Amino acid sequence: MKLPNKFSILVWTCNLILTLLMIFLVAGFYYYSVLPGIFDVELDSAGVEKSSHRISHNLLTDNFVYERVIDKEASIDTSRYYFSSTRNLYQIDISDSLTVETEVINRDLSSESSTWGGFVSKSFLVTESVDPLPIRFAAPAISLDRDRYIELARSNVIYFIMVLLVTTIFFGLLRQFIAGLRSPSFFTRKNAIYLYCIAALTLTTPFLMWAWSSWLRPNLFSDYKVGGSIIPVNYAPDLSLTLLFFGVVLLVIAWCFDQGVKLQKDQELTI
Repeated sequence: MKLPNKFSILVWTCNLILTLLMIFLVAGFYYYSVLPGIFDVELDSAGVEKSSHRISHNLLTDNFVYERVIDKEASIDTSRYYFSSTRNLYQIDISDSLTVETEVINRDLSSESSTWGGFVSKSFLVTESVDPLPIRFAAPAISLDRDRYIELARSNVIYFIMVLLVTTIFFGLLRQFIAGLRSPSFFTRKNAIYLYCIAALTLTTPFLMWAWSSWLRPNLFSDYKVGGSIIPVNYAPDLSLTLLFFGVVLLVIAWCFDQGVKLQKDQELTI
């Protein structure tokens, strides 16, 4: 019996995703190896009176910023290293709020032309000054020495690689399970094991995330009390709870699938 081609399309979709994940994994390992050199860039400051140079390293929720400021008139040539994280977002008290200069785009006077694919080829924007916008949430930055900065930045890359590795394993198992859909003998113990492995991986991931954030990733803000702030806030959805719920659902599906395999074998023996 020949099954619909949509299963083949799903398999090839998984193949494409796995290929991209493998490329990102190789790029992650390469980035880890060259990361210290990124912050050793020697700028030719001859003839430069004032200059500011910034390199940002942002993976997942952590942000690492390297800044070099040159002001020969004030005899300044400094390099600074900062760490901040969206997991350490603070709500600022109204009386102490900062503001940012803002301009609004006048859509009536502005114009842009797009290609057939939706990519903007030409744009002409007209902006108008408006009142500054208040800052209600802030992610403070902690100053670090270079060695500590590099250590944390590289550990951030390791965490990113771990996320890619778990995702690769997940889609690899999913691809094997979907590939079984193309076979007439779909209800097999082998496919049930694939489902159990997917469920186990999904259930294990939140605990790995907790172990990383609790033991391996130091909380640099634990000894700080941010003045003018109310409490740390995080409006992002709790990914750990979502994964736990999804893992339990997958586990139930895997168990039902396994029971279906056993019933099928019992019927075959009865016949």
